[in-house]
Amino acid sequence: MSGWSDLGSPKPPDLVDARLQLHHAALWAAAVGATLLEPRPDDGHPNLGWDAASGSLAGHAVAGPRPFRGALRLAEPALLVLEEDGRESASLPLDGRTLEEAGAWLARTLGERAPDGVRPPGYELPDHAIARGAAFAARPPEAFAELSRWYAATAASLERLAAATPGASPVRCWPHHFDLATLVTLEAGDDPESSRTVGLGLSPGDGSYAEPYLYVTPWPYPEAGSPLPPLPEGGHWHTEGFTAAILTGSSLVATSPGPAREAAVEGFLTAAFEASRRLTGAGS
Repeated sequence: MSGWSDLGSPKPPDLVDARLQLHHAALWAAAVGATLLEPRPDDGHPNLGWDAASGSLAGHAVAGPRPFRGALRLAEPALLVLEEDGRESASLPLDGRTLEEAGAWLARTLGERAPDGVRPPGYELPDHAIARGAAFAARPPEAFAELSRWYAATAASLERLAAATPGASPVRCWPHHFDLATLVTLEAGDDPESSRTVGLGLSPGDGSYAEPYLYVTPWPYPEAGSPLPPLPEGGHWHTEGFTAAILTGSSLVATSPGPAREAAVEGFLTAAFEASRRLTGAGS
């Protein structure tokens, strides 16, 4: 079972508060890589990947006598320390705790493995009360479990697509946007701005759409007013601020019954990728 068929309760627009709390908490999972790993040119050292065994977003491994990763479990939210074999060596349930308490726990737990402590990356996130000292409130629990299902289902679909697509990057979650994505390089330039790429991913929601949505975005963007190819049922082109093919969670749930949802998602991603590839002009 892919997980796509299980989505839809709670409804996608009802996940905003859970998403905002998890986004802020994810910075402490990312803090391990941000503090203890060598910086990467693409700022990828704090990013996270889906770990199906623990149901978490987990960072890159920190080398040493006992390699480990920081992670955030989404359903029944908890900050985790994962050992090299994937075992949870420590966990802190977040309900009722502040972000400051989570950071202090992580520093104590890592101890000599992080002698100077860990610090979350300094990304500016959407505002929420927990960023101002309020305690994490994992309620309703169904919303956190639903977001976990969104990440799990998307990770499986994107990993299959990336494995079959030349030039696709690993599927990673970028903590500043909290999206889970792969970037397909069609033609490499001297820098990212001059490369021709297509990004495919999941946003759990943001200022453009207050619900989870799948996106496929070409780079460079087509010129304003250029005709855009048709998309499968439920999909549309977003052109305000950025250009991307979009499939919102509400559209997916409304247009595809549960058993057909995986095929609908992968059909959308495939069609939108091909449309975006053409829009970049790669190979022309």
